[in-house]
Amino acid sequence: MIRKFLAFTAAMMLLLSLCAQGSAQEDPGALAGTYVLDASPLGMPLTVYLMVDGEGNFSWTNKLVDGSDKGHGVIGAEGDTYLLLYSDSTPESLKMTPFRVEGKTLVFTDRVIYGSSGLVPNSEDPDNILYPTARLIAYEEALGTYAGSHVAEAMGSEILYHYDLVLDYGAAYTFTNRFAMMGEMQEFAQQGTFEIEGDVLRLINPDREGQQGSITKDGILLNVFLSPMSKATAEVSLKMETTGEVAGKYLAHKDMSMMGFEVACVLTLDAFGGYSYEASINPDDEPATEQGTFTLEGGSFVLTSNQEGAVPETGSLTPPLLVIKMPISPEVPMKTELTFYHEDAVGSFAASGSDEAGTATESQLKLGTDGRYTIAVSQNGVVSYEEEGSFVYEAGPMGTTLVLSSDCGLVSTGMVADTINIVHNVDTAMNTLGFKYAK
Repeated sequence: MIRKFLAFTAAMMLLLSLCAQGSAQEDPGALAGTYVLDASPLGMPLTVYLMVDGEGNFSWTNKLVDGSDKGHGVIGAEGDTYLLLYSDSTPESLKMTPFRVEGKTLVFTDRVIYGSSGLVPNSEDPDNILYPTARLIAYEEALGTYAGSHVAEAMGSEILYHYDLVLDYGAAYTFTNRFAMMGEMQEFAQQGTFEIEGDVLRLINPDREGQQGSITKDGILLNVFLSPMSKATAEVSLKMETTGEVAGKYLAHKDMSMMGFEVACVLTLDAFGGYSYEASINPDDEPATEQGTFTLEGGSFVLTSNQEGAVPETGSLTPPLLVIKMPISPEVPMKTELTFYHEDAVGSFAASGSDEAGTATESQLKLGTDGRYTIAVSQNGVVSYEEEGSFVYEAGPMGTTLVLSSDCGLVSTGMVADTINIVHNVDTAMNTLGFKYAK
C-alpha cells in the first residue's frame, strides 16, 4: 500500500511539474478546442470527442451535444511531452495517457482510457502501428470534399484531369489528380495542412510551395500542382460534393420469369445530387433510362426525374442497400420495386488463411445482385467445402453486418468495413475459420 501511495504521489508531482513547466513554455490555450477521434482504424467502429479548454482541462465524450462524461482531468506538458491525467486516478489505479502534438492533431502513444474501456493502438502490422489520433475541428464550415475536372493540352494531345481536394479535421488536406497518359491511368496525390484567412485558402506542403486559392460561394478556385512533373501551378475550379458519401454505382437484378424475362439495372449517383439510370432486359431491346436529381434526409431517399411532369419517387438508402421503385422497360408502364446494392458490396471476394494445424486455406465468396451467395473453400488445393444461400446487409449501432443464411439452415454473421470479416465452415466436419474477404 505504501509503495502504491508513493507511486501515486510521484505521478501527481510529475503532472504538477509538467503543468508548471508547460505553462511557462506553452500558451495555456494552445491545445484548446474540440477534437475528433475515429477509432475505426483501431478495429472499433466508433467516433469519440475530446474537449480541451484554455486552462488545460480535458474531457472525453461520446457526443458533441449532451454527451456522456467518458473521463476528464488535466493536461501537462514539458517540451514535446504531453500527458493526460484523469481526475479519478488513485494510488491503486493511476490513469494517464501520453501523447504528442503534430500540428492540430494529437497522437496518443499508448492506450487511451475512455469510460470503462480503452482505445488501444493497432499493432497488427508491426511496421505500421496505428495509434489513436484525435484531430482538431478547425475551419469547420469549409470541411468536405471538393471535386472538379478540365481538359488540357499536353505532349501534343488532350488530357482529361479529374481531381478532388479533401479538407479534413486537423486542418489536413489531400489533393488527388487522376488522368490518362499514353493509355495508362496516372494518379498524383499530395498531402499536408491548410489554413484559411478570410476567403483565402493556403495549402502548406514543403515540397509544393505557393499553392493557394480563394473560397467562393460556388466552391474553390485553387492554384495547385497537377503532377510531379509540373513546374508551375495551374488554376482549377472545384465544387463541394454534397452527396459524396453515397455516390457510386448501385446494381439490381429482377427475376420477372412470370413475364418471361429478367432485368439488370444500374443506378448511378454522383457526388452533387444527380443521378442516371438504365434498365436492360436484353441488348436488342430499348432500355429504360432516366436522369434527374436526388435528395437524402435520414434514411429517406427521393429521386426526381428531369422528365416534364415527373412525380418524385421515395425510397430508402442505407448503404450499401438502396430500395426504390423504378421503370424496368419502356413497354412496362408500372414501376417495379428494386433492391440495389452498391457495386463494392456485390461480386467476387477472396480470402486466405490457415487453421491451427497450418492447413493452407483459400476461400471465395460470391454475392449476387439477386441476393444469393456461394462459398467455395479449398484446403491444400483441394475443394473441402461448398455452400450457397441468401444474404442480407444490416445496419446497426456498431456498423454494417453481412448475414449469410445457407439453404441448409446455417447462419453466419460478420462485420463489414474495408473487408468482410466473417467466420464460416471450411469442411463438412463443421470446422470453422475466420476470413477477411476483399475484392
